Amino acid sequence: MSRWPFVLVAALITLPILLMAGVGAWAIWNSGHWFWLSWAIPICWSLAWVVLQLVNRIEVPLPEVGSKIHWTPRDQSAAAIIKAEQKRVAEFTGEQLIDPQFYTTRTIEIATAFAKHYHPKATDPLGAVSVVELLTVVQLVAEDLEKLLRENVPGSHLVTVAQWKMLANAPAWWRTINNIGWLASVIINPVSVARYAVSKAFVDPMSKQIQTNVLGAFYAIFVQQLGFYLIELNSGRLRGGSARYRAAMHRLEPAPQVTDAPREAQPPNRTEPVSVTIAVIGQVKAGKSSLVNCLIGEQQAAVDILPLTRSVARYDMQVEGNSDRLILLDTPGYSDSGATSEQMSETREAVRNADLVLLVLDARSPAKQADITALDDLAVWFRDQHRLKPPAIVGVVSKIDGLSPVMEWAPPYSWEQPTRPKEHSIHAAVEFARQTFASRVESMVPVCTDREHGHVFGVNEYLLPTISLFLDEARAVSLVRSLHREYDQERAWKVVGQLISAGTKIQQFAPAFTKTQLQQVARTILGSVIKNP
Repeated sequence: MSRWPFVLVAALITLPILLMAGVGAWAIWNSGHWFWLSWAIPICWSLAWVVLQLVNRIEVPLPEVGSKIHWTPRDQSAAAIIKAEQKRVAEFTGEQLIDPQFYTTRTIEIATAFAKHYHPKATDPLGAVSVVELLTVVQLVAEDLEKLLRENVPGSHLVTVAQWKMLANAPAWWRTINNIGWLASVIINPVSVARYAVSKAFVDPMSKQIQTNVLGAFYAIFVQQLGFYLIELNSGRLRGGSARYRAAMHRLEPAPQVTDAPREAQPPNRTEPVSVTIAVIGQVKAGKSSLVNCLIGEQQAAVDILPLTRSVARYDMQVEGNSDRLILLDTPGYSDSGATSEQMSETREAVRNADLVLLVLDARSPAKQADITALDDLAVWFRDQHRLKPPAIVGVVSKIDGLSPVMEWAPPYSWEQPTRPKEHSIHAAVEFARQTFASRVESMVPVCTDREHGHVFGVNEYLLPTISLFLDEARAVSLVRSLHREYDQERAWKVVGQLISAGTKIQQFAPAFTKTQLQQVARTILGSVIKNP
């Protein structure tokens, strides 16, 4: 948030006071210039009021709280609730904005709004929220507010609750002191009535506006933090507790860059490397396996004129300057007439476990309906999986050496600003793919991966840099999936533990029960475990 307008307002308010105090009111009176200098206060404060009016017309962005790169589409739409609540600041009075009960009430109402967004069909959406998770939200918001105040508000650690409450009454106190001062000035010099009228017209609304800006800014930041963590709660990412959540968010920080500089000169390793999975999908003979060969740097994937890849193969991949472990999934190709149920099942499973998807497209083939169907099918599946973040999809236009003129191969090709015939053909193929897939694909790059004939171009020049651009988002996709996976595994083991514990208790007290009673107890305990895993 820009501070200069408020610094300017403070300077315009205090400047005349400091000036008159320095020169001395008595000296000014004796000099005969009191009449003109006394106009400094109303004029400067009037200018301060004008500055505040101009500032209020500009929407000042609030500081970002946390990372949003891992949000799912449903999380993104929930952000509208935060903005709507922040716009309501003008509806609240200063007394409300310093009342703890007001914040408690608004927290419950905002939490209910988010619960309705995520569970629109539930009769009591907030009732299904875990108490422990709500406490986690309160803890995280409190920690962030403490950090924000300590780092951005000088002396905030010295402000008491009583002093905080004084902000609500500050305008009234200021008006009282100001009126007494002007009354004394009018008694001494009746001409001061004009200056009093000017000051009254601007000072009162300005003091009220400053109060609203201070308390309103705090409330807006509070709402932003609260909304952020309520989104995390309703998306299931807080189920593991605040400590695990903080650790997971730490993993979202960019991976440290590997350089040739001495170890002591390199930035500290702020986050541990993670595994990022990249799925390579596409039609049969589109060039998937040969692309994998170029990416991993050695001939490992099966490449032939026949579709030999009948199951998903995994390969490790290294990208210079990145410490994350990159895993390539070479998926079975689907036919240009559409994917079979077995092919689609294998491809879907690979994409479900992928953090980034490379869609390989044959530059020479205009048949793209099978690819569109495959992407649309995956998009429908991810729409139903609200907890998961869909991976970004990068289109890879392959086999560009087969474009006209076919016999020419003289890379590098400046296809983005074409001048040669081959460059125009590559540019046209990429543009055709972009228009065909539109918003389904995040980016589109051309490559040639025919290592056998020495026709390799675009992998290092375009594809790897594009992959690097999406690695941070891929890390976020991996994080969201791993958070849910870890929690689901823990929940499963918890159920097993509860069943074992229940069985032990039943066995311990079995002699005291009849067979019918034991069956009833078993059904009750099992029902409780299923209801509250």
